[in-house]
Amino acid sequence: MGKLDGKVAVILGASSIEGLGGVIAKSYANEGAKVVISGRRQEPLDELAMELSGKAQVCDITVDGDIENLFKVAKEEYGKVDIAINTTGMYEPGNLNELTRDHLRKYSEVSFVGPTIFIREAANIMENGGAIITTTSVTVELSAVGLSGYVGTKAATDKIVQIAAKEYQHKRLRINSLSPGLVDTPMTGALFDMDGPIKAMTKESPLGRLANVQDVANTAVWMASDDCFTTGDLIRVSGGIQLNRLPTAEEMYGQ
Repeated sequence: MGKLDGKVAVILGASSIEGLGGVIAKSYANEGAKVVISGRRQEPLDELAMELSGKAQVCDITVDGDIENLFKVAKEEYGKVDIAINTTGMYEPGNLNELTRDHLRKYSEVSFVGPTIFIREAANIMENGGAIITTTSVTVELSAVGLSGYVGTKAATDKIVQIAAKEYQHKRLRINSLSPGLVDTPMTGALFDMDGPIKAMTKESPLGRLANVQDVANTAVWMASDDCFTTGDLIRVSGGIQLNRLPTAEEMYGQ
């Protein structure tokens, strides 16, 4: 018997099959959930939906109406939504004096405005409790130099999660942030092609290694399951890196 038997899960950000969204979708399906897989690219969504006997639906988190339509399609397909997880993200580092308004607007749409609407639409469609999860980052707690747009918008979303958990408490929803450390995904793959950053980051991990995609997916399964009894919380999957520090640029890149 799977931990998610009988549940319907919406996963946004699953166009990258080997990324967080794709691996979480597989884990949810393996635990018995019916899955609605969404993201910006139709072809990989169709491929994954066929593999998991799920429903594919294109959704761009930055486009007006797409998120609302995603939940409408999920309800029409399966009659309900029990789990909703947003794994979308972007990673374009830059120091403050390099950032433009357009760049910050882009980050805001992907990592703040979109996730806020996702939480709202998921909460509005859920009728008998449920789990809403949005992925943020452990770097929010570490004041990462060069990541103002990335960290700033994710920190804002962490606060939205806390507020939403209170505003929707009458519906008995569990609304939480999933906060990974540095994980090898298509978005961060360039860092993993270099020895310096990975060695420096691993050195800061109390558990002696960096988290991997399956570590994050395993936690996402627990957060989506009835075993999870927390809301408005920040659930880290980082090996404890937040207890130490981020390496300096010199330590990572020799600069």
